[in-house]
Amino acid sequence: MAACRGCGCESCRNSYCASKVSLFQQLDEAGLEKISSLIVSRKIKRGETIFREGDLLSSLYIVNQGSVKAYTYNRDGKEQILYILAEGDFFGELSLLKEEAVEYRVTALEDTAFCVLAQEDFRRVLEDSPQVRDQVLAHAFDRIKSLEKLVQVLTSKDVDLRMAVLLTNLAEGFGVKELEGTAINMPLSREDMAAYLGLTRETVSRRLSALQAEGILLLEGGRRVIIRDMNRLKELME
Repeated sequence: MAACRGCGCESCRNSYCASKVSLFQQLDEAGLEKISSLIVSRKIKRGETIFREGDLLSSLYIVNQGSVKAYTYNRDGKEQILYILAEGDFFGELSLLKEEAVEYRVTALEDTAFCVLAQEDFRRVLEDSPQVRDQVLAHAFDRIKSLEKLVQVLTSKDVDLRMAVLLTNLAEGFGVKELEGTAINMPLSREDMAAYLGLTRETVSRRLSALQAEGILLLEGGRRVIIRDMNRLKELME
């Protein structure tokens, strides 16, 4: 299926949403077309919150363009980011298996377009496609492992380890290979990075500057980072 990277759901007729999501990548052309026919589009502006704690999540949401953050608040009332979701990522799959109120918020980091698959339609897909059901379980496992890793990071006093984990994750989700290294157009502000890592904004800025002085990365403006030495960055996680 031809992909039209960067275009909206409407111009893709929803086919690109289905084809680029890991849940559906094992489906044949007919399966993808069936799912595509069930998908509807939704857009939100940067800073808009699509779900809050206590809301019932009854659809599968696929990020077609843009990025969002899923987060909650700790006991001190400070924001704690759980996930950063970019193009091709999705959320709401577990709520389709068992309808429950969500325990986090989802807010757009930039103007974002979603492809939405309603609960009833998604359940039919699971019944007809065992491979999709298996992918849902695998994704649930990966998300649990991600949260376990986040807990380990937040309980560590090693600031460089925390920073390295975040930058590595962002490189995997948003990085583009360039001559100088892996370039990341950061979806997160310094405040967002601090919220993810459980640090202050000032600490994040100081550590980024230190990593730049060590030649590990290059800062270009407030939102662009080039990781020049990925191996050295990963060594900080060992």
